This record gives sequence, C-alpha cells and structure tokens, in this order.
Amino acid sequence: MDGIGDVLKKAPKKEQNKKIHSDVHYLADVISSAFGEKNRFGMYLGIIKRIGVGRASQVFAEIKDSNIDNPGKLFAWKTSKKNMIITPQKEEETPFASSYAKASADKKATSDKEEKDT
Repeated sequence: MDGIGDVLKKAPKKEQNKKIHSDVHYLADVISSAFGEKNRFGMYLGIIKRIGVGRASQVFAEIKDSNIDNPGKLFAWKTSKKNMIITPQKEEETPFASSYAKASADKKATSDKEEKDT
C-alpha cells in the first residue's frame, strides 16, 4: 500500500500559465483563446480593464452563445465606449456625510429663522 506522499507524487500536475496572475488576465486569456486570437490578448486585456470583469463576462457569454463569423469584432463593438450605456451610480451615504448634511441643513434653517426674526 502506498503512502499519501507517493500518491501525491504520482498525481498529474496541471500546467499553469505563470503570466496569468489575476482574474482580468484570466478572462482575457479565455476570450482570446475562444475567439482564436491569441495575438490580441492585450486588446482584450485593455477592454476588460476598462469595462470590468463582470460586464466583459456577460458580453463574452452573449457572443459565445451566438453563431457569428467574427466574434472578436462583435466583442470590440459591443464594448466600445459609444455602445456602452453607463448609468451613473448613486453615491453611497456614509455616516459622516449624512451627519454633515444634517448639520449644515440645521445651521441653514437656524440662520434663516434668525433673519426672519430681525
């Protein structure tokens, strides 16, 4: 019977690309491989950094499911700045910001009241 060390030594090791070190790089590698454009890795990396991993994954899934001739062009078109609809995100209220807003509103109300009294 083999020990655990012998079993682990016999297990096949996965080849990992040492240049892929983040989720952005991983997704760019997956997309460029899926589209057959390994030489355009940098283009996909730039797009993903600009639009985010979530949005890039969504667009990639849409394109992967469709049957088109040039998926790379469609990916670039769908993620171009003029085709991206970006809604402004609402700023989260911090406790400091809300207390500051309340204090300045109270101060303004007090000063308005004093002006009316005079």
